Amino acid sequence: MTGNNKQNFIGILGLTLMVGVSACTPIKQARNVEASGFLGDYSALREGQNGEALKIYLNPKYQQTCKTYDKVLIEPVGIWVGKNSDTATLSREDKQMLVNHLHGSLVNELGKHYQIVNTVQPGTLRIKTAITEAEGSWVALDTVSSFVPQLLVMSKLKEIATGTGSFVGKASGEVEITDANSGERLAAAVDRMVGNKSVTGVSSKWDDVTRTFDDWSDRMAYRLENCGANRPER
Repeated sequence: MTGNNKQNFIGILGLTLMVGVSACTPIKQARNVEASGFLGDYSALREGQNGEALKIYLNPKYQQTCKTYDKVLIEPVGIWVGKNSDTATLSREDKQMLVNHLHGSLVNELGKHYQIVNTVQPGTLRIKTAITEAEGSWVALDTVSSFVPQLLVMSKLKEIATGTGSFVGKASGEVEITDANSGERLAAAVDRMVGNKSVTGVSSKWDDVTRTFDDWSDRMAYRLENCGANRPER
């Protein structure tokens, strides 16, 4: 290997290592999120802390009453198209796929702890969710960047400036959880996740978004089952 080639190789290796440390997880929480209007009343939501949604509300009574619930009624997932919303341009097929995935993920995770029901019964939680933003990653460039570390560096520079990377997916969502019998709000949240550029690439442009849906469902199920406690970070 010539001197110049060796220096270039070392430089590229250094750049790869520099970004590789912070790119080990496929998704991460964004810095901020805008309310879509789906929840209607946002006045009780506070800024989330570590491990929580960006905006969140937990009814103080839930810690005492949580074990009275053993069923969940999951409302059909909605696509909330607000002003200037990215979801307005999605194809019908993509919308259906996203709705199906989030609903299936909720059923899978909540079904580990609760009976899934279709009618209101004693001890039932009602789950209402909406996808308020869904943008797929650029699969071709994700694949290319697996072999061209400079693109990873470019993505990290954009992330420093804006909080999100280049060529990655992103998703926002809102959820409201109520007592299915009384209608009392027990919890509500607004969150936004973005893809974290990785050296492995993705197989589908929706990988970051569907990972987000699975993570939201897992966190929700854990928190409901554990009377409001945060899920430990993994």
